[in-house]
Amino acid sequence: MTRSSLSNSPGPRAQGSRVAAAAVFFRILLATSIVGLLVAYSMYFQVTEGSYAVVTRFGDPVRAVRQAGPGWKWPWPVEQVHPIDARHRLYNSPYTATLTRDQKNVILLTYVVWRVDDPLLFLQSLGTPEAAERKLDGMAAASKNFQLGRYDLTSLVSTKPEEIKTPQIEQAVLEDLRDPARQWFGIAVEQVGIKRIAYPEENIATVLEQMRAERQAEAGRLRAEGEKEAQRIRDDALVKAEEIRREGREEAGKIVGRAEKDAAEVYARAHNLDPEFYRFWRSLQAVKRTLGEKATLILRTDQGFFDVLSAPPKSAERRTGQGGLPSLTTSPTGDEKKG
Repeated sequence: MTRSSLSNSPGPRAQGSRVAAAAVFFRILLATSIVGLLVAYSMYFQVTEGSYAVVTRFGDPVRAVRQAGPGWKWPWPVEQVHPIDARHRLYNSPYTATLTRDQKNVILLTYVVWRVDDPLLFLQSLGTPEAAERKLDGMAAASKNFQLGRYDLTSLVSTKPEEIKTPQIEQAVLEDLRDPARQWFGIAVEQVGIKRIAYPEENIATVLEQMRAERQAEAGRLRAEGEKEAQRIRDDALVKAEEIRREGREEAGKIVGRAEKDAAEVYARAHNLDPEFYRFWRSLQAVKRTLGEKATLILRTDQGFFDVLSAPPKSAERRTGQGGLPSLTTSPTGDEKKG
C-alpha cells in the first residue's frame, strides 16, 4: 500500500466520533418521543357510559362532556377532568318525626331517587354525591313537615282505602323538591316515597283504637246489609210459600170436591140398589167411627143406630149365606122386580 492511499482513508478516531453522534441523536429522539407520548396521554381522557365529565381550567369549570367516548384537554396543570356519576341514585333518609294536622306525632322513613342533570352546576354547587344527599335530606324533611301538617293521621293509616292520601303526599313533596333542586344544584329528583311509618309509644294506643273503631263500623255496616238481605230473602220465601200453600189448598179443594162428588155418586148408587142394606152398612160405619179400637160401651140396643145389631134388616138376612156372612150379590134392579 502506498503512502497516498493511507493518507486518504478515515482514521479510527473519526469513525468513533460519528458513532457517538448517532447514539446521541437516537437518545434525543427517544426522549422526545417519550415526552410526546406522555404529553399526549395527559391530554386524552375517556368518558364512560353512565357518567359525565367536567373539564376545569386552573380550577374553574369551563365545559361539561355528556357523551360517552374519548376527549381531549390541555395537559395538567392547565386543565383537569372530574368524572361525575350520571346514573340514578337512591337515598334513604333517616327516621324523622313530624306532626299531622290533628296533632298526632308520626315517624317517617322516606326515600329519594335522584340523578345529576346539569354536571357543570352540580360540580360548582355541591361537588360530591354525599353533599347532594345532605342537601336533599334537609329539603325533604322541610317539605314533609309542611305537607303532613295539612293532613290528619287517617290519611296515613286507615282501614278505608278511600281515606289513604299517601300518594298525594308523596307527589306534593316531589313537587316541592323538583324545581329548587334542578335550579340550585343541577339535580333531577325523579321520585319521593314514604318507605315506612312508625309511631311513638303514646300514639300506638290511639292508632289501634282508631283502627278498631273503623273495623267495628265496617262490621256493623256489613251486618246491617246482611240482615237486610236476609229479611228480603225471608219475605220472598214467605210470599212464595203462601203462594204454594194457596195453590195446594185450591188443588186439594178440587180433589176433595171431586172425591166427595164421586163418593156421593157411589153412595147414591148403593142406596138405589138396596136402601135397607145401605142404611145397615152406614150404621155399622158410624158405630166403627164412634167406638174406635178397644172401646167398651153399655147401651140399649133398641135405640139409636145400635138396633141394627139386634134386629138386622130383612134384606140383610136374605143376603147372608151359610156362615152368616153377607152375600156379595146385589139386589135385583127395579126392572128385574117388574119382570
